[in-house]
Amino acid sequence: MTTTSHRSPRALLSIVVVTGTLVLGACSAAAAPTTSTPPVSSPSPGTVSSGPPATADPGSGAGGGQTGAGDPGAGDPGAGAAPTPVDPAAGQPTLVTALPGRQNPHPVAPIRLQASVDGRHVLVKVSWYGGVAPCSVLDSVKVERSGTEIAITPIEGSSDPTAICEELAMLKATIVDLGELDPGTYHIGSPGSDVTPIEITIA
Repeated sequence: MTTTSHRSPRALLSIVVVTGTLVLGACSAAAAPTTSTPPVSSPSPGTVSSGPPATADPGSGAGGGQTGAGDPGAGDPGAGAAPTPVDPAAGQPTLVTALPGRQNPHPVAPIRLQASVDGRHVLVKVSWYGGVAPCSVLDSVKVERSGTEIAITPIEGSSDPTAICEELAMLKATIVDLGELDPGTYHIGSPGSDVTPIEITIA
């Protein structure tokens, strides 16, 4: 005797839907590519990881409209640079000679005095910071002597009072010939400046 089970159309539809869902899920899993992310390793202590070389900012350097670090006229006061650039050859002053007759003469303060003695003949190299020509030009050097005390004061003036010059501080120097001095010990300084006086002895 054969027993036949009868299922309702709704039950058969549920079976078909479940079966189709399982088949589609299996196909999607098979079709999806599998990707594996390699582990990120951090460099061990004492090692340096190499990377691509850094590229320069196109707005800086040559052709970028920026002045180089070595340019004496360069420097942004807000970036820690001096607002008034000085002569880049610090310690190597520009040797100048006096040109009498400059306009608006005024004394300048030396920062260094150096003497050269040849027998009894004495030369003194005087260094100071001044402006650039034609606004600031050495006019003369005032030398005052009282016994063994010698005072030296450089005088600067303008060759062209109407000129507009860059506000640069230039290290300058000139040679002052004191001629032949009698035997003794002399003190050479510059009044009104902070320069350290020097002492020479003539035998």
